Amino acid sequence: MQRLAKPSDYVRQEVLGQSTYVLPWEPRLCPGNPADDPELGAQLYNEFACAAAQGVTQRSPAEQTADIVDWAIATPGEAARNLAADLAATYQGKHQFRMEDLQLWDEETKAHRAHLIFHNNGLRKLPAKIVMDLRSRAARR
Repeated sequence: MQRLAKPSDYVRQEVLGQSTYVLPWEPRLCPGNPADDPELGAQLYNEFACAAAQGVTQRSPAEQTADIVDWAIATPGEAARNLAADLAATYQGKHQFRMEDLQLWDEETKAHRAHLIFHNNGLRKLPAKIVMDLRSRAARR
């Protein structure tokens, strides 16, 4: 049986030098854990837990990263363009997604960038075609 979260379940903790809230019983990084806001975190975690209980499996980190790359290439707007530029720069070793930059991220790409913190090395292994698509997208306004 999957336990659901209440905002009062969250415990404040320092993660990579940033204060955040975590669920003490949940060892996985998943939607709602950790969270900046316990109210929103509980909502996200409960949606994730209910979906898991119904047999919906979460996509693998590699699949999630591929979705983020595809989103950055296909989505119009400055936020997606900046993310595409950062993805291409990460491939080249000129950029790294870091938790310390959290306050600098725009709201539209914050969740994507938070996921990518854990996949900097994997981004250096992107196929050349994808990197060229990212560079092309980064050049388009």
